[in-house]
Amino acid sequence: MKASPPSSPAEGERPAPGASSDSAAVAQALVASNRLLQALTQVQTAFIQGHPVPHLFDTLLSILLELTGSEYGFIGEVLRTAEGKPYLRTHAITNIAWTPELREFYAREAPRGMEFTNLKTLFGQVMVTGQPVVANTPAVDPRRGGLPQGHPPLNAFLGLPFHSSEEMVGMVGVANRAGGYDEAIITFLEPFLATCCSLLLGLRNERRRHTAEAEVRRSEASFRVLIEQSPDAILIHRGGRIVFANSTAVTLLGREHPEELLEQPLGVLVLTGHETALTEPSSASAPREVRFRHASGRQVLAEVVTVFLEFKGEPAIVCLARDITERRMVQARLLSTERLASLGTLAAGVAHEINTPLSYLLSNLNYVQEEFQALSQSGASIVDEHAQELHDALAEALSGSHRVRDIVRNLKLFSRVDNDQRGPVDIHALLDSCVKMAWSEIKHRARLVKEYGPVPSIESNESQLGQVFLNLLINAAQAIPEDAGESAEIRLSTWHEKETVVVAVQDTGVGIPEENLVRLFDPFFTTKPVGVGTGLGLSICHGIVAAQGGRITVSSQPGQGSTFQVYLPTPRVPPADSTHRESVQDTSSSSLSG
Repeated sequence: MKASPPSSPAEGERPAPGASSDSAAVAQALVASNRLLQALTQVQTAFIQGHPVPHLFDTLLSILLELTGSEYGFIGEVLRTAEGKPYLRTHAITNIAWTPELREFYAREAPRGMEFTNLKTLFGQVMVTGQPVVANTPAVDPRRGGLPQGHPPLNAFLGLPFHSSEEMVGMVGVANRAGGYDEAIITFLEPFLATCCSLLLGLRNERRRHTAEAEVRRSEASFRVLIEQSPDAILIHRGGRIVFANSTAVTLLGREHPEELLEQPLGVLVLTGHETALTEPSSASAPREVRFRHASGRQVLAEVVTVFLEFKGEPAIVCLARDITERRMVQARLLSTERLASLGTLAAGVAHEINTPLSYLLSNLNYVQEEFQALSQSGASIVDEHAQELHDALAEALSGSHRVRDIVRNLKLFSRVDNDQRGPVDIHALLDSCVKMAWSEIKHRARLVKEYGPVPSIESNESQLGQVFLNLLINAAQAIPEDAGESAEIRLSTWHEKETVVVAVQDTGVGIPEENLVRLFDPFFTTKPVGVGTGLGLSICHGIVAAQGGRITVSSQPGQGSTFQVYLPTPRVPPADSTHRESVQDTSSSSLSG
């Protein structure tokens, strides 16, 4: 006996005399319900076990057609376009193709789901309203959309939506049940609809999971390509040993394969004392300099940024290293070039400074020699007046020789090449030396005012800092026109704030236009006439100060002069204090010009 769901008697139909119609209907309904529940349980179990979803929906459609006595039907998912308009994508549909072309279309499209967007149909009304649609006389139903020529007859239609707690998930549609469809059928199919809804929600979750996994795989692949193609070396370590190295890191360390670096301890890859930079976090704005060991035995200087991340599900430390060895070599060559340019600027002044004391040194020595020869030839004794004259001449000669010695000493300090050597630096003594070097540029343009505050010694490179201050002093002098008058001034100030020594060089020169301030420290940028500047001075100064752990700033307004401030960090354990030098204000040039 074929199981059928309960239904109301067809119009004009009467029970057979003497038949127990109620009992038969109840039994028939019970059989149908058991058959439905058994089928649904089997489908749900198959879904949990991972059976192919298309096959499960085909099974459900067969059960639906069998239990409702329908000729054809479909089970579909309700989706929405980007504009929010609903459309139907089938997961199971009866093959009712009536032409070879349609049969070919069905074979091609049915497995991946056919899509229907026309909402002016009976099933479209289900998607629009979200309510069941029963049409037992579809030919005259105003909701119909019509049938294409050759379509099998549509004598009755039932469309049932199924919903989650938030939205309509899908619908089923069946057609051509003898006697049509009624509320009893709708009630009977409620478990069926719930099962379809659960399957589609599970399918959506699977889709999301697969999409997320695919996205993760794409991201991982893209990230790996990015890491491998990165111009920066990337090292990842955990527990003090390397667990990943990209190709740039392999090249930087002079290896041939990443496997050569795996499980290597950090101490093997860097010089002693540089391990901390690879284990403590840092920021991209403040990279640390680390010296790595190349496989050839040479050193590789790199800027390193260290961050903490998860790698393969466990905490790890990521080090991004950029090779700056060649950059430093270029900077050293540029520094030498700038030194030569500065020495050229100072050449005339230095020649004058040396020539002046040398002239009276030689003159006085010649005088003393001639006097001694004359006295010796005459046999006269040296009286007190002659002795005083000789003493004064020798004193002047000694003073001149001291000045020559100081000039030579300053030149030696300026020309010394000791890029990496650091030691205690007395800022005031260094500034005084730089002032003497630049005095030939300063004395004809402006008066010099010193405002030295008490500052501690710093740990730095004296030669490089001398380059910075000399450059700033010469720039200040050249910014002041020669006919500026008595108001022209260069002010040299120092003070100590927190853990920083500040040196300010202020001038009353022509100032710097606002549009040039942002480019002031760019290499080869200069506002001086051709042949006067190389455009490297301030760029090199900026690099020197940054390498010493400090910074340099500038403020300026056209017509009002400029102020350059150099901030230099003091050591954590301060060396001997240089506050023995009292604050001075020297507006006299006599001690500097001779």
